[in-house]
Amino acid sequence: MTILKQRETELILRAARLYYEEHQSQDQVASLMGTSRSNISRMLSDAKRLGYVEIRVVAPITRNEALSSQLQNLLGVKEVQVITTDKNELTFSAVGRAAATTLVNSLSNNQTIAISWGRGLEATVINVRNESFSGLKVTQLMGSLSSVTTSASAEEVGRRLAKNLNAQFIPFLAPVVVSNSKTRDSMLEEESIAKTLKIARSADIALIGIGSRTSSSSEMVFSEFKLSKAEKDAIYDRYAGDVAARFYDIKGQALNSKMDKCVLGLTLEEMSAIPKVIAVASGGEKVQGVIGAARSGMIDTLIVDLVCANSIIKSLAPSAVKSA
Repeated sequence: MTILKQRETELILRAARLYYEEHQSQDQVASLMGTSRSNISRMLSDAKRLGYVEIRVVAPITRNEALSSQLQNLLGVKEVQVITTDKNELTFSAVGRAAATTLVNSLSNNQTIAISWGRGLEATVINVRNESFSGLKVTQLMGSLSSVTTSASAEEVGRRLAKNLNAQFIPFLAPVVVSNSKTRDSMLEEESIAKTLKIARSADIALIGIGSRTSSSSEMVFSEFKLSKAEKDAIYDRYAGDVAARFYDIKGQALNSKMDKCVLGLTLEEMSAIPKVIAVASGGEKVQGVIGAARSGMIDTLIVDLVCANSIIKSLAPSAVKSA
């Protein structure tokens, strides 16, 4: 790797700012810097090679307004965005970009954002760019340590979001699920855990991913609960979805009180009380989870892909599928 002298770095950065930020031509940059056009061309190439300049091709976000309105009525959610995907873009990326835009447009100075976890949220925070807000905080809706390895953890997602927003990150350094209610109650007495929970409860915005019974990461979390086979069999058929390790049925009601008493994090009711909850989901397997979360009254803004939207309509209004 080439090590540049400070003066060389300063010249490269100046050329890049004049060209990319002030929209000067290469000839104009050369004149301003007192050098040749070929030198400026080389500096601009170096700026990209060294990572001083990042160029991204960003397709416009396309929303299906008819389906969005249809889902809004079916689910009773204030705002629904059904995102259609460019043929060259992954669904997660398109939905994530839409969620990132929604999040940034919802922000004000001195706000707190509380997040859960999952691939949808990972795609969202990657697309959040530095904004000029001050006093922002990011924290977690639940604990971060888990044996689940198929999704980005809440801590990873939170740290990335805080970095991209120049915000303070407040981690929730505790397990998501513990073995019994006595252990949970003991941990809730820890000052650091109690403080983080208090901050999460007072969040202005929650950014959540929605899990479902057929989601591998959700099923792995479900398996962490110390339930007997009989207990699992008794409740499994009622399992529609989960948010932040809180499991619920198709009506949006908590699935099992014994499970809830083993979770370190906000309850469904506490998440519902957060002023603005932005939910992200992709794929047909998330249908039951989305419906249950919507019926819980938790969601203010729902962002889904076309497949998920059509699958929800098929489930709730089969006769309307053709028009969708």
